[in-house]
Amino acid sequence: MLKKKNKSFITTCLISILIIFCFFKNPRQKNNYFKAELQWDIFSYYMYLPYTFIYDDIKMRDPNVVHDIFKKYNLPGTYYQAYQLENGNWTPNYTMGFALLWAPFFFIGHTWAKAGGFPVDGWSMPYQFCIASGALIYILIGLFFLRKVLLKFFSDTLTSVVLLLIVLGTNYFHEAINDYLQPHAMMFTGYAALLYYTIRWHEELKRKYVMIAGLIMGIMILSRPSEILCVLIPLLWNVYDKESFRKKIELIKSNYSQFILLLAFAFIPFIPQILYWKYVTGSWIFFSYQNTEGFDFFKPHVLNVLFSFKKSWLVYTPIIIFPIIGILLLRKYNRNIFLPILIFFVANFYLLSSWAAWWNGGSYGMRYFVDSYPVMAIPFGYVLMDIYQRKWIVRIPLYLIMGFFVVLNLFQTWQYMVSIIPESRMTWPYYKKIFFKIHVPDEDRKLMEVERSYGETEEFKNVHEYHSRTVAYFDFDSLNSDFFDDSKNDTTHRLSGMHSYRMTGDDEWGPKYQIQYDQLIPKNRDHAWLRVTVNYFTEDDIKENPASLVINMPHKKYNLKYRAFDFEKYPSKKGEWNKLVFDYMTPFPYSEQDHFDIYIWHRGKKTIWLDDLKIEAYFKNE
Repeated sequence: MLKKKNKSFITTCLISILIIFCFFKNPRQKNNYFKAELQWDIFSYYMYLPYTFIYDDIKMRDPNVVHDIFKKYNLPGTYYQAYQLENGNWTPNYTMGFALLWAPFFFIGHTWAKAGGFPVDGWSMPYQFCIASGALIYILIGLFFLRKVLLKFFSDTLTSVVLLLIVLGTNYFHEAINDYLQPHAMMFTGYAALLYYTIRWHEELKRKYVMIAGLIMGIMILSRPSEILCVLIPLLWNVYDKESFRKKIELIKSNYSQFILLLAFAFIPFIPQILYWKYVTGSWIFFSYQNTEGFDFFKPHVLNVLFSFKKSWLVYTPIIIFPIIGILLLRKYNRNIFLPILIFFVANFYLLSSWAAWWNGGSYGMRYFVDSYPVMAIPFGYVLMDIYQRKWIVRIPLYLIMGFFVVLNLFQTWQYMVSIIPESRMTWPYYKKIFFKIHVPDEDRKLMEVERSYGETEEFKNVHEYHSRTVAYFDFDSLNSDFFDDSKNDTTHRLSGMHSYRMTGDDEWGPKYQIQYDQLIPKNRDHAWLRVTVNYFTEDDIKENPASLVINMPHKKYNLKYRAFDFEKYPSKKGEWNKLVFDYMTPFPYSEQDHFDIYIWHRGKKTIWLDDLKIEAYFKNE
């Protein structure tokens, strides 16, 4: 017979062993053993450390560092992880919370690289292995904290069941074993620990609990500012009506010094960030999230977040419906925590549903919700208590449904890891084809959304599979699809008709055409190719008088896909008309009301002439 509370401890240990096993047996490590960890967004979270302690270039002024790292380690995509300030310095897009968490493991990797003869560059295998292993340690700590939280409410057996369902039945499992360097499984630990110390403080009112809770909140918010919602947990804990709210105010007043301690310790993690901002940007406070998609607070993507087969919460993590129902049951079983959990859930759901890139990029399911699963685990326990009290005719089917959801989650997690489920190209027709399949023929893969390129250039190879239409044409005589400055019409050099468009050294912006996404792309298509043909004439070498064709799709202030095609990169002859053709695949839109901007950017100071500018759209044959 296991001693009291030993069962849940053994369950947590077994889950941890499973996660560690999957961590090292991850299919992506087979041919690339811990050499592809620090890329994409992780690059931005991490780059504070090597730039400070290896390259002695906190201001990131040396462009060769990034260029060499991208080339040496074949990093995907473009360099979007930092941006240049007006003073010439560069700063990462993201704040340094994760860099602080990873710092001990960085120094272990740094020592290993030096002693083992590896490149001491911040990205060689010892660094990547140690940072990944450090993230795993934080993740496993979270499971033990969640166990402690659940034992405050439930029996040892029920705690074990909730732990198993939360880990194996949700996309937390994927985040823990495959995307462990993404923020979400580590933020799961933050919420579990914050819950635990919030509960302990309300039980004993000891200073040490409030200091630890403050540090946890500070590092969470510094790591991901959207976690500001975590303050709702200690703030509203045990508040369920007017009288309990009054008592909470009195509790804070009578423990005012501890409330100040909470704020002070929450501020501590921000000290190195503020000093960094002052040194690099010149300001004590700086908004670093300038190259991100932003939020659509007035048009949250609720239906897509819940039900889309591209990526959604209830489709890919259907078991989560049980803890959502459990929130309502808190009024019956534990009204003290009903209001704080309900308010947190609603606020968190609204915030995450408002994110413009609602599909969460390349991920299995809605990874952003993983952070909050420790909070959801409590109502999950109460819904299991309620089910247990029902008649067997209700209880058994519900258990079978939960069991099916666990199997489905584990199987689809495997499908994702072996690339049967795509990162962000899923469609309903393809989902039907691959449901519980271990092999997928190439013909079925054609049912996915088109594969989009993340590089600076892209090649339109399969033109024969598309049909086209002319979207816009400018001959600067009579066939013009939009208004332009006709005072720029000129007859000095022309390719056809009577006029061309003349841009002098004072003219930076040339003809522009704008079209809305839903006016360009039919509803039953997921993309189109734009092919823009431009003819230009210059009396000088184009390298001395550069110009570009720009195609951009902005969403508010964020450029979803910006491409500038530089004329000087292509063969040309001065004193003659040169014809250039550029191809651009449309991105997945944040809003179908967003538009494309297509225009000429004259970067030189001498005259250039344009003529017969044509924009064609190519659509997949049905």
